[in-house]
Amino acid sequence: MKRRTYIVGAASIGLSIPIVGESGRERKDGHIRNRNKNENEMQAIRNGRAASTDPEPAYTLLDGTKYETEVYVIDAPESGPTGVVIGGMHGDERSGYHAAAAVSRWQFDAGRVVVLPQANQPAIKAKTRHGVGGDLNRKFPPGDEPTTTLAQAIWNDVVLRSEPDFLLDLHRSKGIYRFHDSFVGQAIYPTDVGDAPSNAVDTIASLNADVVPWYMPYHDFKRGNVMHGTSPLLAHKAGGDLQVPAYIVETTTFLTDLDTRTRWTKRAAEKLLSLHGINRATETERNK
Repeated sequence: MKRRTYIVGAASIGLSIPIVGESGRERKDGHIRNRNKNENEMQAIRNGRAASTDPEPAYTLLDGTKYETEVYVIDAPESGPTGVVIGGMHGDERSGYHAAAAVSRWQFDAGRVVVLPQANQPAIKAKTRHGVGGDLNRKFPPGDEPTTTLAQAIWNDVVLRSEPDFLLDLHRSKGIYRFHDSFVGQAIYPTDVGDAPSNAVDTIASLNADVVPWYMPYHDFKRGNVMHGTSPLLAHKAGGDLQVPAYIVETTTFLTDLDTRTRWTKRAAEKLLSLHGINRATETERNK
């Protein structure tokens, strides 16, 4: 039986399948060999001390409230565009806020990167998709004021304050776009502004050639629907109201571990940043 036939068939009838991370580690029945390491890292990120080399935050959003969360600003030595990177809109999407936290530790050759790694602290602490007031990423109606306190702060005090040239919003799904019904994973969704659609295609080509293993063909990334500023998502609003390129990056939990999803998300972010003229200062620490 062909490998891909076995994977699809076994998954559809609920068989126990080893889940292979990109590094070659396997897990079975959800028990990850390096589970303690991942849990410790996650707790450290929640506590704002993921590593001793973490930079100091530039400011705190909604300081003194249940929503308070740190914002990081990386100014490169050369002038250039400004990018905003958001993670943690949904509290159960760990790879998104792990990857955003990693971006906050990077250095760049030119430009400015503003990072909000843990946008939705109540949801992250509860380990749930929704926080106070429901789905945070449905509170950004284009053309109108965001509809919750947290959404307003993210829009006004992170996005507008930064005057971005582009925006990245890092997520993950449970299934694979155009393979599992109603799921959106393994895809990049661009706005219809400027080079965003072609940048998404270029990033996808890079990920599929250099990052997604050959033995995971169903996990090749695809370009998702183009966003036209018509839905109450942050990236839609950035494209519609500010007319800037914006992207939603989605990985999947299907047959992947947290380390793999985080690495794929980081590589997608790195490529999209570079396509907008913001290159990492060094490639020697790519996995950080």
